[in-house]
Amino acid sequence: MHLVLHRLSVPVCVFTQDFKTSSPVLSGMLRDHAMAPYFEENDHSSKSAISILGSMFLNFFFGYFPEGTDNATVGQFFIRRFIAVHVDDFLSKHDVLVLMARKLCCFARNECCEDNIDSLGYQELLLPGHLLSAFVTEKLGESLTQAASHVQREARIDFDDIASKLRYEPLAYCGKTIGRYSGIICDKVSSLLASGNLVSSSGLDLQQTTGFAIVAERLNKWRYFSHFRSVHRGQFFTTMKTTAVRKLLPEAWGFLCPVHTPDGGPCGLLSHLTARAHIICSRSNTIHAHSRLLDIIVSLGMAPNHTSSCGIDCTFLVLSRQRICDSTLNICLDGVLLGSAPCLVCAKISDALRRLKANSAFRLGLDPTLEIAFIDQGPTNSSPFPGLYLFSQAARCVRPVIQCGTESKIELIGPFEQMTLQIACNFRGLKSGVGDTSLSGASAETHAEIDPSNMLSVLASLTPFSDFNQSPRNMYQCQMGKQTMGTPAHAMIHRCDSKMYRILTPQAPLVCTHDYTTSNFNLYAQGTNSVVAVISYTGYDMEDAMIINKSAYQRGFGHGVVYKNIIVDLDLEADRRRDQSQSEPADFLLFGSPPPISTQKSDQNAGDPHRDSSYHVDSSPATSYIGEDGLPEIGQKICHGDSLWCAFYELSCKKVIGVHKDAETAYVDAVRFIG
Repeated sequence: MHLVLHRLSVPVCVFTQDFKTSSPVLSGMLRDHAMAPYFEENDHSSKSAISILGSMFLNFFFGYFPEGTDNATVGQFFIRRFIAVHVDDFLSKHDVLVLMARKLCCFARNECCEDNIDSLGYQELLLPGHLLSAFVTEKLGESLTQAASHVQREARIDFDDIASKLRYEPLAYCGKTIGRYSGIICDKVSSLLASGNLVSSSGLDLQQTTGFAIVAERLNKWRYFSHFRSVHRGQFFTTMKTTAVRKLLPEAWGFLCPVHTPDGGPCGLLSHLTARAHIICSRSNTIHAHSRLLDIIVSLGMAPNHTSSCGIDCTFLVLSRQRICDSTLNICLDGVLLGSAPCLVCAKISDALRRLKANSAFRLGLDPTLEIAFIDQGPTNSSPFPGLYLFSQAARCVRPVIQCGTESKIELIGPFEQMTLQIACNFRGLKSGVGDTSLSGASAETHAEIDPSNMLSVLASLTPFSDFNQSPRNMYQCQMGKQTMGTPAHAMIHRCDSKMYRILTPQAPLVCTHDYTTSNFNLYAQGTNSVVAVISYTGYDMEDAMIINKSAYQRGFGHGVVYKNIIVDLDLEADRRRDQSQSEPADFLLFGSPPPISTQKSDQNAGDPHRDSSYHVDSSPATSYIGEDGLPEIGQKICHGDSLWCAFYELSCKKVIGVHKDAETAYVDAVRFIG
């Protein structure tokens, strides 16, 4: 770190609270104290620092750089790719490292608490688009590397031929060479989506290689919907014996449902988003948005820093009017140090930005999903590192709350921001004056929940009278509700799913919650109301079972049907039969019954083995319910071992019959041709 600070140091005054000195002097002190053996006498240049840094990591990047690469290039690459990767310019990287050193010193002096890595405020979600983008980028680089190696091998064999191709037809030759290896990208992406296994040479800085894709099962609407609201902590944590990672922390209130999680191994790791929470998928931290936000903050009293990585010109005009003292706090945007301001000024900036964010009429181009977290200097060491932190990047969770004092404006807040706010659970009680009050008599709450049920997920909010149940009962209902037979879709005949379940006697529940109607789950009814007598046997009650009337079951109580698609590919069927028996002719299969041919050999086809009578089998249909096209009739009952389809070879007219292998009795619902 000392070498990196020295390499990134520039003659720009960046004040810190703990060291009360400028960054160049600080970097020189650290270098002279710890890295003196690595420097020559009177050699304090940054060029020597980056050369030493490159020599230390040259063996780590063996094979990545061509032979003869100098140490300075390796050092530049190391800083760019492994030090503060969220910023591009070295000046901003230097500020991030100095800020980290300052935070570390405050923690060592017991002036702030340790950051909890399991807290949702310090995490972000891995979105499918980000994973696929990183995966495709890696595979594209591998394909280009393989193409370059192919060109080098051909150049060693015939250099003149390759040189002439590159000179006269470079586009055609390069396109043909890259096309040989470009198919690897599509194959790898298809394998990732089909199996969920990540095959990567670098690992993409992920702690697991499996479980990146799940099958969106349409058992019912509840199960299908829950797949798109699930959040997994990672397969790596399932093997850990500690339970700290499985705990639901208070800062996750309103973002992760405390009820909707499975029991057993994935308990606490596989969570679901709440009904009102959503994920920011697009980046709003553009240069224009950053410039507008910086103008607002500077006008409110912030002392801007130097030019940041986003291209914002931050001058030192405010430094002449404002003295940096011990109460100065840093102001950061997406991990980039924008400037500093006194504690009271930071509180003023936070309140002003929060009012602008909630007021759509005076937003002035401000991002409505901007996360504003102001952490004051606490009297004890239980508070986090102080500062004003702004977040506008993607992969963040946000949820709506009511902002008090602004005519009940709706504001989107994040998990890290929520830790610094006072949110009332009931807005009605807050309006009536029931809530907590400060010493001055004013309400201490800054925000209020839209509804207390927003802490639950969509499926957890469908459970009636959940506040009167035991907490394990609510958790079990979220899981058992996804296992029931319901109405997965309405256009069943037009679906191409391999297997679907449908209940034929759906009924609306006797008691429905408000979210049951607003979420349109009444259009996909599941379950049947049953009237039973609850009695105890030998003093014990049944919890997860019930006794129903036998005659009710015989009359069709809870009757359901399973839709299963059977796809018959004649090309694959012919190849399979040809592999099993080498005597099968190289012929094509066609649906239908074979045409009638003569059973006597003629002189014309005596030498044709495909027209030999030995290859001919009875041309009559397989069964009475299979038509001339070789397919069964709609509505026909088919049992185990019955004929399902009929085909024949085009040349030999040999008949092939497909048999229904399942043990269940089936009825033909529809027949469709594909292709």
